Amino acid sequence: MARRYTDRAVRSVFLYTREAHPGESYRHHTTMDQKRHHARAFQQHNEIKRQTLLDDVEGTAHRAYGMLPNMTWIIGRGGVVYYRAAWTEVRDVEAALIETLDALERRVSEPLVPFHSERLSWRVRDMETFRRQLAISGPQAITDFFGPADGD
Repeated sequence: MARRYTDRAVRSVFLYTREAHPGESYRHHTTMDQKRHHARAFQQHNEIKRQTLLDDVEGTAHRAYGMLPNMTWIIGRGGVVYYRAAWTEVRDVEAALIETLDALERRVSEPLVPFHSERLSWRVRDMETFRRQLAISGPQAITDFFGPADGD
């Protein structure tokens, strides 16, 4: 999606904050070197092409932006927040981006006035993919999220 909007002066970055579900392979970060290593592995595994920024070990940026594990923000020049979502759902993000870009272009010739709204959106939960992602961190990540398997 980031590549599709480069001609409209959109820049997309990924902020790597913390291991949401640490396990034996990817534990909680205690140093920036460890965090940098985990971020590179995450970027490669998920084929993230966007610029990736690292939060500090204390999580300063993560706390400032809401503490949730998969948030998305659209922030304009001057720091204006056009969109904030507690979860990244590509279709919802893209719809908000299109609406924002179109409004910013139209406001030059139309008397548009911004307003704040809030809504609940829906996404499909792909548990099989999620479980595979957790497995990368190690069995402890799966147990922490789902609980012990039957017979454990």
